[in-house]
Amino acid sequence: MTHRYHAYGLGIRSDVPLPLPPGTGAPNLVLRRGPDREIPHERPPGERLAEVARPDHSIFYTLARGPRTVLRYPGLCDFDGDDKLERVTVHLHPGADDGLLPVLISGAVLAVHLMLHHALVLHASAVRVDDGAVAFVGSSGMGKSTLAAALCALGCALVSDDLLRVDNGMVHPGGTENRLRENARELATGDTYETADGRLALRPRTLVDAPLPLAACVIPRPSREVRAVALRRLGAAEALLRLSRYPRVLGWRDAASMAATFQGLGDLVERVPVFEATIPWGPPFEEGVLADLLAALHPLDQRA
Repeated sequence: MTHRYHAYGLGIRSDVPLPLPPGTGAPNLVLRRGPDREIPHERPPGERLAEVARPDHSIFYTLARGPRTVLRYPGLCDFDGDDKLERVTVHLHPGADDGLLPVLISGAVLAVHLMLHHALVLHASAVRVDDGAVAFVGSSGMGKSTLAAALCALGCALVSDDLLRVDNGMVHPGGTENRLRENARELATGDTYETADGRLALRPRTLVDAPLPLAACVIPRPSREVRAVALRRLGAAEALLRLSRYPRVLGWRDAASMAATFQGLGDLVERVPVFEATIPWGPPFEEGVLADLLAALHPLDQRA
């Protein structure tokens, strides 16, 4: 069965069901499920564009451009595509868990596709606040999805989770679920299910269905030492440095894409305020913390 989606400004056609908004029209990205095959631990031939190794120096994933552009997770799957991963065949290693494919496609594969097209991609979860979007930006474990889910429970609408495309100050709706870690499961009520990578996927009650202006980027800093929410506006140079520390695709090496990302971040910090938010530790959050955070976020689009 073929599924059609529209997410991150892309038309997507996929044999694999994905946690993305439905769509119609001509696809920018086509994902076809190919036959299972052995996925070796060697790198695919060609120029390495990105790679991350485990502590024992084995390859976690690698991206190479040669006769084909291949994103490989050794012993798990290959995403085998054309030059910019516009037409991709998915090959699963025999016996591997195919439940991981939606996780990888809706995260890494879409991020790589966008970066190969020189789009600005943030490692961020975003919600609608008033008439704009607030993006929580950071590395894994900093609370992006947790804060987005908590604010959705207070009435905000989800824009996207873990991956955010920014285009001329606008953000595009993307992932339709918050993927929560074990310590954030108390936020999960309603439509939930376990993902193959051990997260709990939560679909919020309200989703954003059209692009929104990006009102602010917020870098969360959870702290056990504070009792109240505090925001600090970053200057442009510090904001650029901080946002550069949180790439969505780790181990990226492609010079042209890196230059486009740096230019995009430079433009972003000139037009969008960036804040560091010190937030009392949670969940569980003390009473009033989330309401205070939401109150602090409401006027952000007026501080630029």
